[in-house]
Amino acid sequence: MAKIPRETVDAVRERTDIAEVIERHVALKRRGRNLVGLCPFHQEKTPSFNVIPDKAIFHCFGCQTGGDVFKFLMLLEGLSFGEAVRELASAAGVEIQERELTPAELRAHRKRATLFDVLEAASQFFEAQLWTRPEGAAAREYLQRRQMTEETSRKGRLGWAPGGWTNLIDHMHGQGYRPEQLADAGLARPRQSGSGFYDTLRERLVIPIRDQRGRTIAFGGRLLEGDGPKYLNTPETRLYQKSKVLFGLDQARGPIQQRGRVLIVEGYFDVLSLHQAGFGEAVATCGTALTPDHLERIRRLAKDVILLMDADEAGLRAAERALPAFVDAGIQPWRLTLPGAKDPDDLVREGGPEALEAALGTREPLFEWVVGRKLDGYGASAMSRERVLDEVLVLLRKLRDPSLASRVARRLGIQEATVLERLRSTPAPAATADEEAEPVVPTWRPHRDVVHLLWLLVHRYDRVADLVSRVGTHLLDGHAPVRNAVVRLVAGEPVAALEDPDPEVQRTLLAVAARDSLYEEAGSEVAVVEILARLAKPLRSAQLATVTQQVQDLERQGDADALREAIQRKLALISEERQLESALKRADIEAAMAVLASPDDDTS
Repeated sequence: MAKIPRETVDAVRERTDIAEVIERHVALKRRGRNLVGLCPFHQEKTPSFNVIPDKAIFHCFGCQTGGDVFKFLMLLEGLSFGEAVRELASAAGVEIQERELTPAELRAHRKRATLFDVLEAASQFFEAQLWTRPEGAAAREYLQRRQMTEETSRKGRLGWAPGGWTNLIDHMHGQGYRPEQLADAGLARPRQSGSGFYDTLRERLVIPIRDQRGRTIAFGGRLLEGDGPKYLNTPETRLYQKSKVLFGLDQARGPIQQRGRVLIVEGYFDVLSLHQAGFGEAVATCGTALTPDHLERIRRLAKDVILLMDADEAGLRAAERALPAFVDAGIQPWRLTLPGAKDPDDLVREGGPEALEAALGTREPLFEWVVGRKLDGYGASAMSRERVLDEVLVLLRKLRDPSLASRVARRLGIQEATVLERLRSTPAPAATADEEAEPVVPTWRPHRDVVHLLWLLVHRYDRVADLVSRVGTHLLDGHAPVRNAVVRLVAGEPVAALEDPDPEVQRTLLAVAARDSLYEEAGSEVAVVEILARLAKPLRSAQLATVTQQVQDLERQGDADALREAIQRKLALISEERQLESALKRADIEAAMAVLASPDDDTS
């Protein structure tokens, strides 16, 4: 199967702003020439994830994950290399020539594209029903009663699913879509008796559910009157897995990064209402409990996470059940109890944005709130306090936060020393299969001089590349795995285009590219010559040892002419070594290079 031409891949990479792509998923702050944030590939409290725009790469110093913009999308979204290139090509204005696809790939590609097309066409149908059809009047009146402005409703692309069994199917048929395609998108269901399909959503206010790129992937339907569940979502599909989707995140990402916080609410209309009131950082799950995937998406964007669950018993239980998931994700969230047992939508409608902002000032750590709730449930006896402590010890141990242990002790009325002692005696959580796996032994271990040579080639290319090319790569005979990377860097290839088969070499390349400063511009040439000299030293010592052994052998053999030549080679090597040492002391680059670049380096 043909591949995307390398020059096309390079063109897409060069025209794509890697920082802009990554900022859609990770909150980044400027630090020198790099941008830094919390790594999306492992849990961390202190940012070690670096984006280096001028090198078009990213690298995490914590988990050692790194690569170019294609690698980022492949790791984060599970795309293939080809899919990642195609994903970015359109925005970059690069046309990709059609490559040969296998029949299976072609079917999958068409099916995936068609699902988005089907969902977009359905969204337009629902919108038209809401705003232009008499049947949508009840929904428009409902939105007015909820003080939802037309601007907010249109921005959220709200719609109306009319009554009847096949209104959507019939409309979509006229657009050229088959019922089976609607069923694949979750918009139609097969009849239990007989043949054919019927619409999934009927007589409901429709709320589109979008992915992080703003593409419709599913719908929620709100029943206004009659029998049936209050909310009904279209079923999961290949595009929509509710455990991975946060409603409103496509519009909330910017406000989250600007404010540095996330508000997690329960319902779609809570999100829409808070966005309308100026709290654009609000998101909600799609009718499911918070999952590790949800929290991983949140963790990348902000550290300040506030739960605004409803104040009824169901909302209280949901907040309590969420704590272990937050702890596993390394997040210490807040819990906000709204005044008057209201939900967020009610609060902002009745009291305005000021009421919610004031309430946010009264939030408390979710961990301490859960401790207090358990204590209220069990009673205030000494035995009850011990029971609560037993139940939260494992979570406390995972967080490893002494200040939290102190606060929990005060909340329970137990001596802090007692809590700390119990923590020390609590067994550690069982290791996962990944943690128990044998570590991978790298084929090459970074050597200081080689690492510094790579840094100079990446960051001071114009000053050092010619010097390295004059010496040749034989100096890297003891570091063979890295030789190809050096050759390609000397040839002028950008580090983002290098994909070394040795993972340790690749990690080292990305690490040196992410390192902001090591050698000043003015001292680069001297530094690289000194490094080359150190790399050459073991080779030159081996040459001298070989010639010395030849002299000894020839002395025993009595071959005067051959002995004379061997002695001359030995003296020449000794002289060159002295010349090199002298040149290095004087920082005489050309004199040092005259020795290092000498063609007489044969050890035979």
